[in-house]
This record gives sequence, structure tokens and C-alpha cells, in this order.
Amino acid sequence: MIKQKLYLTAVFMLLVNLKSFSQERRLSLSEAWEAAFSGYPGLSEKQALIRESEYQKRELQNDFLPNLQLQVQNSYGTFAGSTGAFFPLPGTFNVSGNPAISGASAAANTFGSVLMDWHVFEFGRQRKAIQAAQANIQKAESTFDATKLSVQAKVSRLYSDILYTGSKLQWAKDNAERVKEIVELSKTLAEAGLKPGADTLLAASSYLQTLGELDDWKGQLEASKVRLTELVPVDEKNVGFSFSNYLSATPLSPADTSATGHPYLNVISDQLENDKIRTEVVARKLFPSVSILGGLSSRGSGIGSDGVVNSGWSSGFNNQNSNYLIGLGLTWNISSAFNSITERNRIKQQQAATQSRFEAQSLQLNTGLQSVNSRLTESKKRVEKTNGAVDKARKAYELYLSRYQNGLINLTELLQIQLLLQQSEKVNIEAYQQFWDQVIARSELSGDFSYLSNQFK
Repeated sequence: MIKQKLYLTAVFMLLVNLKSFSQERRLSLSEAWEAAFSGYPGLSEKQALIRESEYQKRELQNDFLPNLQLQVQNSYGTFAGSTGAFFPLPGTFNVSGNPAISGASAAANTFGSVLMDWHVFEFGRQRKAIQAAQANIQKAESTFDATKLSVQAKVSRLYSDILYTGSKLQWAKDNAERVKEIVELSKTLAEAGLKPGADTLLAASSYLQTLGELDDWKGQLEASKVRLTELVPVDEKNVGFSFSNYLSATPLSPADTSATGHPYLNVISDQLENDKIRTEVVARKLFPSVSILGGLSSRGSGIGSDGVVNSGWSSGFNNQNSNYLIGLGLTWNISSAFNSITERNRIKQQQAATQSRFEAQSLQLNTGLQSVNSRLTESKKRVEKTNGAVDKARKAYELYLSRYQNGLINLTELLQIQLLLQQSEKVNIEAYQQFWDQVIARSELSGDFSYLSNQFK
């Protein structure tokens, strides 16, 4: 019976542990990136623009096919002819008649036609238009990559902020534990008559201050988790983070000081290529279009060949005549050809502006990368020194705590030493915060986040 109870207890504890594990899991930085990539609306927008560009290219490719138009109509109206000339503009209908026609004053008519207009030669306009569409696809893909890099950098900063506030929370907990130990020790010494009772009150006051700071950092940590959910679709209540790697850094290899091939530059370079092809497309507006034309038609009328009119509605299907027409056509839009010169000059100015923007962006990335590398070298030295300062301060605190316990120093001196230790730990955390900020900046400027991925697994 006892063994059975022990077995059930073990099973119950195992289920509780499994439930706790399923409720909260540790989120690595790489997992946060992937979650943002799959769920952030800004990236979905860029993906939709890529698909739109692909459909646009497909539309242009369909322009290579013949243009077919089908018309079928059955009408009823008068047929009195009129002399004179007119421009056959859209919206004009034609009526032909003969004064010798007798019978009713109106007749039914049917007409159906199929016309084909196939632009077989446009002096390279269609080919260049498809090249421009492909350039638009490449630009959309580069924009997606640039947005993805920007999201990755933003997620890294939000993730780093969580680790920073979590480290500060742990720092506040450690301070509270130390001061609590001092309170209990001062109380014991006061009860033994070795220290005045005022020491207990002073220590208790310091302890309450540390508890207030602890509450503040708890709130800041929860706020940091909420900010992360803007990009990463996770439940901040049931996700955990590893704070241990924040206050330690693996060896940092030097980064390339050139930003060649950076996604931010690719967006501008693709725009340059797009402007170049657009200039070539516009230049070909100077030339005409050559088309193969073809048509089939069938016409019926209530007017017979003997000139007698049958006014019945169905009579429009009588007296059918079918015809065909084929030929070559040349279309030359003179106004468009004239305006193409101005349009081409305008696009060239856009291209010059884009080139200047590319050079400015390249200069900004390269100088920023060099600047960050210089700061990282000094930041690394700083965290090494603050690590040593924290280690020595902790050892000093332990010695002074022992001396206070033995009555060799007063409480004020011990609290000052504790405050020095607290300050050195705070400076150490802030030094790491600046270090990781520089690492994230370097990763974005270089487009390489491998170091952060390996650091915060």
C-alpha cells in the first residue's frame, strides 16, 4: 500500500512538472527572429508586393499575344442614308441606305465580327518592358530582404532590452537578499546587546528601499516582454528567457568594414537598374508599331436584294453576307514620340538622384561600421574591467560583513560597502548593455547576425 502511494505521488509530480514545462518555454533569439519573420504584417506586405510584381510581368508577357475583339449585335432602326464626310471616332454609328428601297421605314439588322490586332514588331518595346517588370520583381525582393533585416535588428534590440531588465531584476533581488541578511544580523547583534537597536531600524530602512527597486524592475521586465509581442507573436506570460549569457560574451571576431552587397544598398542599386531600363523603354516610344490585322464579319438585314424591306424583327437574320479582311498596319503616335524625349530626360534625373542616394547610403553604412567596430573594441575592454571590479567588490563586502559580525565596524560602514558593491554591479550591467547595443548595430550594418545567434541560443 505504501509503495502504491509513493508511485502515485511520483506520477502526480511528474505530471505537474510536465504541465509547468508546457506552459513556459525558453525563447531563444533565433526563435524570436523566425517567429517575427512568419507573423509580422510588415513582411507579409512586402511578400504581397513581390507577388504583385510577378503578376505585372505576366500581364506584360500576355501582350505578346494577339489582341482579339468579338462583337455580336442585333439591332432595329431606320436606314435612311446621308451624304458627306465624317471622322469615324468612337461613339459614331454608320447608316447606309438607298432611295430606291421600298416598304417599311425601318428594318432589323444583325452583325457579328472578330478582329485581330497582333503587334509583331515594336522595335524592342515589349522586350524592354518585360525587363523592366523583372527589375521591379528584383527590387521588391530586395525591399523584402531589407525589411527583414530591419525587423531582425529591431527584434534583437527588444530581446536585448528584456535581458537587460531581467539582469537588473536579478541585481535587485541580490541586493535585497544582502540587505535582508544585514537586517537579520543586526537584529541578532542588537538582541545580544552587542549593537544598538537603531542599527536594526537603519538596516530595515535600506531593505525597504531595495524592495521598492525590486518592484520597479519587475514592472520594467513585464513591459519589455509586452513590447516584444509587437513583432513576435508569443504569449509574454508563458515564455521564458535565459539571462545568464547577457553578462558574458564569447570572443568577438573583427567584422568587415565594407558594406558591399548590403540589403539596404541592394534596394537602391535595383532602383538604379530599374531607372536605366525605364529610360530604354521610353526611348523606344520614338518608333512605330507594326501589326498584323485580320477580321471576319457576318451581316444580315431585313432589306432584301430586290430593295423590299421586311420590318419583322427576325428578318435581321436574312440576307446574310460574310467577309474577311487581312493586312498589315503601322501605328505611330507622333505626340508620344515627341513627349518621350522629355520623359527620358526626367527619368535620367531620377536616376542621377538615385545614384547620389546610393553613394550616400554606402558612405553612411561604411563609416557607421568603422565607428561601431572602434567602439566595440573599447566596450569589450570596459566590460572586462567592470567584471574585475565586481569580483573585488564582492570579496571586500564579504570581509566587511565578517568584520561587522565580529563588532569591528559599525553598520554605516557595512551599508556603504554594500552600496559600493551594488553600484559596481549596476555599472557592470550597463556596460554590457552598451556592448550589446553596439553588437546589434554592427550586425545590422554588416548584415550578419551570426554572433548574436550563437550567443543567445
